[in-house]
Amino acid sequence: MLQARPAPLGTRRQRAISTSALSYPVALLMAEIGDACDGPAHAMGDRIAHALRVAAAMPELLTPELRAPRNGCYARHTVAADPAGRFTLLSIVWGAGQFSPPHAHDTWCAYAVAENTLTETLYGFDPRSGKAVAAGTTEREPGYACFAPAGLEQIHRLGNATGVGAISLHAYGVEGSRVGTHVNRLMDVAERER
Repeated sequence: MLQARPAPLGTRRQRAISTSALSYPVALLMAEIGDACDGPAHAMGDRIAHALRVAAAMPELLTPELRAPRNGCYARHTVAADPAGRFTLLSIVWGAGQFSPPHAHDTWCAYAVAENTLTETLYGFDPRSGKAVAAGTTEREPGYACFAPAGLEQIHRLGNATGVGAISLHAYGVEGSRVGTHVNRLMDVAERER
């Protein structure tokens, strides 16, 4: 798997993550992801996915506010943002029947399933049509975690096909102020030929 490192921050000095305002489990997770970003590029993705997998199993990780659903669309809650701008951590709360649109990522991303089952559809990219082509759908159980680099190698649609709420934990390689605008690259999906 290709590994991607966050873009250099120029001359801005990276600061250590302040743990004073974070709960211990969140501070620990932020430190683990920060260490992975600073470590060897070839190990970054596996280290981030592992850190998310471990954290997602901690029931005390997310406060009630970070578990709040939203009617009509999945809820994205910022858990914490790295002060150096290397990454942002989110909880995503999925109501029954809520799904993301098919998308690729403009930055590295990782997620772990924390509560209940999610459904993920993976797509390949067809350069001739410029569209995503469905490759398969898989159920993701609690404890599942993955990492993907920026680009078209990992196009997916994630959501909740069950009748109960679900929660996933996500890390994206962007600063907190850009997480709503610089993460997802929405994709058109090719219609299946019959």
